[in-house]
Amino acid sequence: MTKNKEVELSPERLKILFQISQRINKISDIKILLDELLHTAITSIGAERGMIILTNERGEEYQTVASESLKGEHNVFSTSIVQAVIKDKKMLLSEDLRTDPRFKDAESIKGLNILSCVCVPLIIPGRDTPLGTLYVDQRIYVRTFTPEDATFIEAFANLAAIAINNAKQVEQLVGENIRLRSEIGKKYEFSGIIGKSEIMQKVFRDMEKVMNDNCTVLITGESGTGKELIARAIHNNGDRKDKPFIAINCGALPETLLEAELFGSMKGAFTGAVDKKGLLQAADGGTVFLDEIPHTSHAMQVKLLRFLQDREVRRVGGIKTIPVDVRLICASNQDLHKAIQDGRFRQDFYYRINVITINIPPLRERRDDIPILAQHFLDKFAKEKKKQFTQFDKNALDSLIHFDWTGNNVRELENEIERAVIFAPDRKTILLDDLSEKIREDTGAGEFVTDSRGAVPTYENFEKQYIKSVLARVKGNKAEAARLMGIPRSTLRSKMRKLGMGK
Repeated sequence: MTKNKEVELSPERLKILFQISQRINKISDIKILLDELLHTAITSIGAERGMIILTNERGEEYQTVASESLKGEHNVFSTSIVQAVIKDKKMLLSEDLRTDPRFKDAESIKGLNILSCVCVPLIIPGRDTPLGTLYVDQRIYVRTFTPEDATFIEAFANLAAIAINNAKQVEQLVGENIRLRSEIGKKYEFSGIIGKSEIMQKVFRDMEKVMNDNCTVLITGESGTGKELIARAIHNNGDRKDKPFIAINCGALPETLLEAELFGSMKGAFTGAVDKKGLLQAADGGTVFLDEIPHTSHAMQVKLLRFLQDREVRRVGGIKTIPVDVRLICASNQDLHKAIQDGRFRQDFYYRINVITINIPPLRERRDDIPILAQHFLDKFAKEKKKQFTQFDKNALDSLIHFDWTGNNVRELENEIERAVIFAPDRKTILLDDLSEKIREDTGAGEFVTDSRGAVPTYENFEKQYIKSVLARVKGNKAEAARLMGIPRSTLRSKMRKLGMGK
């Protein structure tokens, strides 16, 4: 039986779907999201068990990535049902499998005593085979799943497919290798983090030393330097790699919500509170990454300090303590010593989280890395946007190297390359003129900008470049440009006419 396309969901169920959809991009750990999604799905329709099952491109191998059962086994499912849904790419609804002629010879259904089921394919654009299925069944008694139940589960399957696909894209992005691998070698990479400079090699060495240790790590560095990437790399290469990695921005939530997110809550503890496992408990055996740790209040710092001492959590509104094995990695883009002096950060908490400090240098202090980073982003965006760019003109690359990246560092460089790929005429080489005005303006007086063959320009070309640079700084105001150059405005106009630069 298939669902009626005209079935409408009740306002209550629409509200549930909306709330789940809002969380898809807010939960960084896909396992937590899928567990939450599955729990809501099966409890909302009264199913006994639920599973999210992934398959390979051929639809022949299965992996259960989330499961829940109100009673008994929760990882064993009917392969006959899953195979049928994967093959047909359609939802399957059976109110009573004992009398369903489609599965009269299915031994797995009889052996598991499955009475009723709904199974929906996880479909994403661009893939012939579904990612897998969202599977729910009932074995305790025959449960007549209604057409609305089926529509509801199908909507959940769509959300699950989006979440899984997003996670796969993030994984591919973080693990992407640049095309210049043969030139820079593996020693310049660490789990998707690129850097051949000596200062980054030291960062890599420090990461290797703490990967399999359970000590608390403090990662410092300016915005956009890649602090979360470093934390993920430490987790993914260490002993905890098979357990959850959960990242939370401490500056993004009010203190009450932050406490509930980290430690969990009991129903009625505050307005809207429900019985919920906190992220520290959800990450048991894994790693929790606390970004922007200076934004926590003194009260929160005391709670985190107690957690680090006792390794126990107590939910908001609860009295029971729960032992938790979690590694904490914190990050800050502020000077914590100054924050302590200003009374904004507790000294005892600082010394507790500062067992090992890894400082990520800003891009302007690792200029040797800019060429390979720029090439990495050029390859990435050229492929993504179907352009033919393969290299930078020397002037353009020199300008990127000499620019002081004081904004968002590597992120700012990435944005600059993406912008150039979008706006530049489609060809093999990115030129200086393809870069943004701020990069072109900062080429730097006193340095020769050579031509594409590396030759020093003629005096006339140098003078032309100099005038262009000054005019760019004053937004084309010739009177102001002449004043800065120390010559009369009439002389500047004469030079520009002579050099073919207009009036």
